[in-house]
Parts: sequence; structure tokens; C-alpha cells
Amino acid sequence: MPFEIGQHVFHSHCGVCLVKDIAPLTGGDASFLYYVLLPLYGDDKDNIVRVPVSNCASLSEPLLKEEAERIVLSWPDIRKDLYIKDSKARKNAYDASLREGKIEALAPLLEGAFQRKARDGHLNSMDAMFVSRAVPLIYGELAYSLGIPYEEVPGYIRDTAS
Repeated sequence: MPFEIGQHVFHSHCGVCLVKDIAPLTGGDASFLYYVLLPLYGDDKDNIVRVPVSNCASLSEPLLKEEAERIVLSWPDIRKDLYIKDSKARKNAYDASLREGKIEALAPLLEGAFQRKARDGHLNSMDAMFVSRAVPLIYGELAYSLGIPYEEVPGYIRDTAS
């Protein structure tokens, strides 16, 4: 098995998780094993997530510190207008980036949503839903990989990004 109990993994929908156990479902087929994950950040924090060991494409190793530092150094330039004005194109971009679960795809869209909020004073429901899903994925993985508290990630990005 590629992951072990006690290891941290990145789940493309829940962010950084701790592998609490590898076990079958209670009352299920004992030969069909699941990773029992405990998400560390966001709305899923402290919930149990199960991923079949035989179909764990949504799981990967968290970023190495050097990778996280590289991502922050190449953070999208917030002096550019990153908000996608066409709502259909924006929804498609949100959906595709959330499916992928990679910071490089999520970051410009998140910054665009933040620009909209700064400009208009609020987010529409689609933008707010994206932000609530993207922030724990991005900030959680960066916090874990950089070894800093989750709450310090926005300031770290602001102070470090080029």
C-alpha cells in the first residue's frame, strides 16, 4: 500500500489529512480496505473520510517544503485583474480547478475572487462557495508543507510572493 497509518496525505477534495487507519467498512467485505482519513483543515476538519485503497487516485503526498516555497514565490500577480467576469467561464474554471485540487490552478481563481470581494464588498454565492472550498486546500497544504500555522499562510503569501 502506498500510504501508511500515521502518514499525512493530500486529498484533492479535503486537503491535508492524517491516515488514521486502513480498514474495511464495519460489516463490509474484509478484503476491501479503505484509508480512514482525518482532514486537518476547513469544513471537513475532524470528520472521517474513507477512500478505497484500490482506488486512491485522489490521494498524493503533500508538497515538499521547497515545492511550497516555489509556489508562493510564483504566486499570481494581484496587480493584474484575475477575476473572470463571465459567470459560465468562471464556474467552469472553478469546477475544473477544484477537481484537479492543485494550488497552481486554484490560486489565480482564489485571488480573483478576493479581488471581486475587495471591489464589490461581497461575493456572490458561486464565488463564496469556491472560496470556502479552495482556501482550506491551498492554505492547509501550504501550512503543512511550510511548517507554519494555517492562520499565518495569507500573511506569508503576501510577504513572500513576488
